[in-house]
Amino acid sequence: MAATIRLQDTIAATKPYVNWANLTIGDSLEPALTAANMILQTIVGPPFVWPWNRGTATFLAIQGVQDYNAAISSYGWLESATIQSAAIITSVTILNNVATYQAVNNFSGMDNFVPGTTAVTISGCTSSFFNGTFQIQTATATTFTVNLNHNNVTENESGARALAGKIKPLEIKWGSQGEATEQDRPTFISTQQSDESGTTFTFRLLPVPEQTYQVNLTFQLTPTFFSAVIPAQGISQVWGIPDQLQYIYTYFFMFFMLDYFEDVRAARYRQLAVAALLARQAGLSETDRNLFLGNWLPLLKEEESATLDNQQGTQARGL
Repeated sequence: MAATIRLQDTIAATKPYVNWANLTIGDSLEPALTAANMILQTIVGPPFVWPWNRGTATFLAIQGVQDYNAAISSYGWLESATIQSAAIITSVTILNNVATYQAVNNFSGMDNFVPGTTAVTISGCTSSFFNGTFQIQTATATTFTVNLNHNNVTENESGARALAGKIKPLEIKWGSQGEATEQDRPTFISTQQSDESGTTFTFRLLPVPEQTYQVNLTFQLTPTFFSAVIPAQGISQVWGIPDQLQYIYTYFFMFFMLDYFEDVRAARYRQLAVAALLARQAGLSETDRNLFLGNWLPLLKEEESATLDNQQGTQARGL
């Protein structure tokens, strides 16, 4: 999906509606710059989910540890998460076409584990032939074996891992979760903390993991904000939203600018913006939809009331 439309293009399209006023007359390209950034935050912020604005990341959860730090510069907010049994591989040996992986694991204790039919996916081994998807032949608490036709060899590993079993969803908790000591397969995850830069996060699992897991995160990306560090470049930045959605941010931008100049048409464009945004989010839950409207409807009513007062005042003066 192409995103080629620049902020200056939207400014140019809006100027005829405000009598060709200079929308970047203030310091640091204001009021256009802050309006544009507020629009970005509204469109790509919770609860709105966009397939073109999605990223993924993983981390390993280990037994007895509840909190995990991750540096994700593009992280906006957590959309979904899953968990899968994992093991950290420390070494591997091939003997008579059987590869024995040294890795603390719980593969034999997984649901529906059947030797010879349960798949394991291995990655990160130094030698590429050790990586791939195989059938687990045997599994103990510290090793598992697969059939692998190759000459006898042994190598130590660093950063290699094995994944096996069903991928199960985690329920996202938007608020913080309390500290816990009980250990079991985690069922909940929360974004527990973040630093002021918005790039380093702490994820908390509940219950505390009783073994090693890989946690798979799917998240919505944070927007790239318009900047006034170099003014000429600030308004030449693209919106970063697919061009086919131009009408949504244009409606919002026209609302902000008309509202800045106290133009009664602002209410109409606000309604168009909200309606256009919600129309592209057909899968939005009723609760999320109502929460979003709850933040916007009071302001819509205020604008409608102000418009009606103006109309009544004009009629009273016989104009």
